[in-house]
Order: sequence, then structure tokens, then C-alpha cells
Amino acid sequence: METGTRTKWGQARFGSGRVPAMAVALPSGLLLGAGGGWLAVATGVTEANPVLGFWVFAFCLTMPATLLVYVAIVDRNTIEGAVERPDDSIEAGWQDKAASRSFTDLILILGVAGTVVAFLPGEITVNLKLVLPAVLILCAVLFGVRYLLQRRKG
Repeated sequence: METGTRTKWGQARFGSGRVPAMAVALPSGLLLGAGGGWLAVATGVTEANPVLGFWVFAFCLTMPATLLVYVAIVDRNTIEGAVERPDDSIEAGWQDKAASRSFTDLILILGVAGTVVAFLPGEITVNLKLVLPAVLILCAVLFGVRYLLQRRKG
């Protein structure tokens, strides 16, 4: 592709044609946000005030949904300043090492935690709605720390 066809926000390819990526991502994000708001109302999450709940959920979900659609459809070769081979960059190497090492850390931490909990006397009840997000946060923190250590190490 020529560098002259690159734009700030990039384009999406559909068949042989091209469309500005944000022209697809923004309406899709709005629809997905509205769908999330409707789902919140339909499942009873917003029982106290369904109208307000719908708008709060729709507003909060629209931007992440738009970004998700954009990332899924944009052609990297049409974005101004995009690196041609991002997998060959130093940062990609740091990311690969950080991901593999943080996964090893996660296995170790969860293994030790599982062993300790197995030998504690009494019955322990946990709320998965709290435990699973805590594990996700732990994953993000481990990766972030490992990435910063890799970057510092060079």
C-alpha cells in the first residue's frame, strides 16, 4: 500500500473497498453500548431506576465497545506513523518476556494460595464475583511489573 493513502485513524477493508474505520466503529460502538444498557435493564441490574440505569450502562459501555470494534476492523497499514513490522520491535520482545514470566508468577502464586487454602481448618466460602476480578487485577499487576522490569533491564 502506498504511504499516500494513510490517514490519522486508518481505514477498514471490506472486500475490495475501503471505508474509514471510525465510520464503522462509532455507530457499532453506539449500538453495542445501547445493547449493554438494554441487557442491564432486561436482567434486572437497574431495577431501581431502569431508564437511568439504561443510560448509565449505555454511556459507560459505548467507548470501550467503539474501541474494540475499531481495533478489530482497522487495517494497520492505513494508519499514519504505524510501524511496518511491530512484532520485530524491542517493545514486542519486552512484552513477550513479560507475558511469559508473569504467567509463571501467576501459576506460582495461585498454586501456593490454593495449597494454603486447602490446609486451612474450617470451611471457606468465596464469592466468585470478587475472586475472579481479583485474579484479573493480579494478572494485570504482574504483567505491568514484569514489563517495567524488562524495559529497565533493556
